Amino acid sequence: MEAKEHWFLPGFLVLAMVIAQGTTKYLSSPQCYKKTEKATTYTCEWTKSGSMQNATYELFYKRSNSAENKKSLGKNQQSYIFVNDDKVLEKVPVDLWVVAYMGNRSCKSLNTSVRLNESVKYEAPQTTSMSRSSSNLTLSWVNKEVKNHMPEDVVLEVKFRRLEKTSGIWNTTETEVKQAMVTLENLQNQYMYQLQFRQKSKHVKRPLWSDWTPILDVPTEIKNPTEVKWTVKDFNNGTRLLKLTWGTPPYPVSVGQVYYNLSLHIWPCQLKRKNHTNITTTEFSVYVTYSAVSGYIFAFNKVGKSSQTHILIPAKNLTYPRESWPDDKLIPHKYTPRLKNSCLEWYKLTDGETQPAKVNISKMMNGTVKETLKSIRQKMDDYVRYFYLVHKQTDGKPQTTEMRLMYKKEGAASKAPENFTVNVTTNSAMLHWKPIPVQDQQGFLTHYEVCYTRSKNDGTHIKIKKCHNISASKTEYLIQNLTPESEYNIYLAGVTAAGSGRNISIHILTKSQHMSITDMNREGWMTAGIIVLIAILITICLFIIKRHKSKIFPPIPRPMVAESKNYRASTQDMYEIKEEVHELQLHDKRSPEEATLLEVCEDANEKSLGDSSTPDGVSDLLTSDFKGQVLSLDTADPSQGEIDCEVTMLMYRNGLVFDMKADSTEDVGTPL
Repeated sequence: MEAKEHWFLPGFLVLAMVIAQGTTKYLSSPQCYKKTEKATTYTCEWTKSGSMQNATYELFYKRSNSAENKKSLGKNQQSYIFVNDDKVLEKVPVDLWVVAYMGNRSCKSLNTSVRLNESVKYEAPQTTSMSRSSSNLTLSWVNKEVKNHMPEDVVLEVKFRRLEKTSGIWNTTETEVKQAMVTLENLQNQYMYQLQFRQKSKHVKRPLWSDWTPILDVPTEIKNPTEVKWTVKDFNNGTRLLKLTWGTPPYPVSVGQVYYNLSLHIWPCQLKRKNHTNITTTEFSVYVTYSAVSGYIFAFNKVGKSSQTHILIPAKNLTYPRESWPDDKLIPHKYTPRLKNSCLEWYKLTDGETQPAKVNISKMMNGTVKETLKSIRQKMDDYVRYFYLVHKQTDGKPQTTEMRLMYKKEGAASKAPENFTVNVTTNSAMLHWKPIPVQDQQGFLTHYEVCYTRSKNDGTHIKIKKCHNISASKTEYLIQNLTPESEYNIYLAGVTAAGSGRNISIHILTKSQHMSITDMNREGWMTAGIIVLIAILITICLFIIKRHKSKIFPPIPRPMVAESKNYRASTQDMYEIKEEVHELQLHDKRSPEEATLLEVCEDANEKSLGDSSTPDGVSDLLTSDFKGQVLSLDTADPSQGEIDCEVTMLMYRNGLVFDMKADSTEDVGTPL
């Protein structure tokens, strides 16, 4: 009986420990901490399994190594409880544990012994900003707990990796920072990165790491300014549609979105520019007046911004209408300064054509329209060109109701046309010049005046003076019907409403008609000489090519192709092959009797070849030209009796020897 009791007690303890460990895998021990060193509230949290989502949790504590009863710190269905410091002793070690209740069952976590004032866990850094420059990346952030007296010096841990290697190993660095800012060095500027970081206190004994920040994608910096293109659509009613477009940034720059900040001065009656921030598209359209539009644009992403690109859309080009502003005439005609959202814009053209950086805006008035315009006119200078525009808003769209070029007072041009040149012939003169600069016109140029007088042989002028008016837009003129071999004085000047300005003169002598014909003959002889020279050169080239043709164009060798028997048979009826037969010598060692026999056979063969029964092809071949070229092979012994001459007769043709006695219709040839 005692042996059984000794076995049962250890077994029960082991079983109890196994059961206890099995329950703790569903519920972790509580972790309590303050969010700042000076906080007065603790957060106690724990983790739970998925099967305990609907459980009710209760947090207990008691002093460590004490026999006092446990005390409850709170009860709820969340995985955390907030505890005020008046309920526990901060500087005394305490044991903490959690009990989960699920119906009639309960589950208890393991105990943890801590000093509550030794644990601090910061929140994850918030509102992160980044800046890249060369190979450095600077991170800065704002902590929510700063208001709760969180110190700025903390321990920071950063892990980072290249974006294209998201499956790679994180590089980790830990450092102490005195402000909410840290710089990572020696990064590759052309690559994108991902990073996370967290922080912990350096002023307590048991600091806890904060949660990691979300993964941040780090693009490359924007090096190039934004290139802007613009187009303007004129509705011919005082309103234009301005459309700005720019290119899409490359991928390494646009990671995490690229934004654009656009600032435009589109309403002349208001001096301030209108800003359009956080534009995500690559185009922007807005209605504008006929006045100039100025502004700037820059791009920015997570790590920085580009340099500004200045935008300037000039005012609508205006040549007409033009008029001066005399004392007894009120202009502008449509100016109503009492009207809301209306103004008069006017300015002096710096070089007669360019708008200055600062313009004059008249929007409010204290007196009548006449008094306002009179005060504006008094501020203007004489003989200087001005530009004025009247603006208002119609249905929310800016509109220019009137625009003019004007002078307070016009005068004659202070300068003559520049670069005055003349091309002279026998009876005409072509004039060329550059226009008078606008700032020297001192009024609206109505036309140019060309006058010329003829001189006598003794050098005195003929009093007859001829003048011609030329359009102010022209820069050349042809004077005709001049007398050959005569001297002329030509004068050129610009004319405004105040009269002719300074002129420029030039003295010319028209060419004689005889000299003109001589010049023409000279040109004809030169042309003829050139043609003859070209013909001689061509002839020499052809002669050289013909003389050395074999060297310049060597003959192309052709391969020798043996003629087959079948090909000769097929082409025999088409044409006759003529062969050149050279002298043939036969070296024969036969006896005189055999030679006599050869002559007899030859006479017999000649008779047989002349027979009409002989084939035409063979008869043609054995003509008189082939006499002496019929060969006989070695004959049999003369003692054999009768000799068959036909058997020993052979024919030579095309390098072959033919037996004419052959029974077969085919040629039997023996190569020679």
